[in-house]
Amino acid sequence: GTVDMGQGSDTAMAQIVGEVLDMSAERVRVIARDTDVTPYDMGTLGSRSLFHMGHAVRLAAEEARDKIKALGRDVGEPEGSNIPISELFKKKYGMQAGNIIASGIYKPDYVPPDPATGLTPNATPFWMCAAAGAEVEVDIETGKVRVTRLVNVVDCGRPINPKIVETQISGGALMQLGFTLFEKMHIDAGQVTNASLADYKIPAILDLPQIMENEAVSAQQHNGPFGAKGVGESATFCVSPAIGNAIEDACGVCLAELPLDPETILRALRDKADAPLGDA
Repeated sequence: GTVDMGQGSDTAMAQIVGEVLDMSAERVRVIARDTDVTPYDMGTLGSRSLFHMGHAVRLAAEEARDKIKALGRDVGEPEGSNIPISELFKKKYGMQAGNIIASGIYKPDYVPPDPATGLTPNATPFWMCAAAGAEVEVDIETGKVRVTRLVNVVDCGRPINPKIVETQISGGALMQLGFTLFEKMHIDAGQVTNASLADYKIPAILDLPQIMENEAVSAQQHNGPFGAKGVGESATFCVSPAIGNAIEDACGVCLAELPLDPETILRALRDKADAPLGDA
């Protein structure tokens, strides 16, 4: 099953259950996944959690809701009765405790690509879309780039939890900011030579944009749970090209390889001025 690694999926699943069962999400307890009892799942990846696991959770909650309704009919409760479940058990079985067990499995349709053409009419149940814009300052003496403003907009269908969506966009954008400006693995004779945070540069607080704007467009994913779909990786798509294009607009050098670090930019500036830097 889906594992919540900080992306807020447990909260979203609780909200889906609450919506189906007409109860507050706070009353839903999401149990940590256990491979002894959890059906096989290929992994928590690809922004699949909300769409794939959300459907499975919705189906399980709907089955539980239908069983509760059936139990109510068995004991003569009118349709739409709001009687507590403990009272239903007491009427049916003479005891107030018991379990209603339901399960849900979701497997989207898929058509394998044609071996001859590589094409398929149904590669994925949903597509992720995003756009980004960046404003930068470039020090042409050192090549250092400072992102002063970063705008990131995604289509995640109908947000189940808008606040979580906003933080997912922010987190994805900052992760890609690191890949864009700083992060690179150095390998020598098959060994990573910067395998610690002392040597592997990631964004620090002073590297972050002064202004960050995170937005989700108003949309409806027609085949998603309650019109929703994943968001986690959407915010990474456009950050690098947006910053790269902003650097080109600022100082006239077009770079197509990451990271866009000061040395790379300074070398490109010097090459453009016919005064290339020598190798260190």
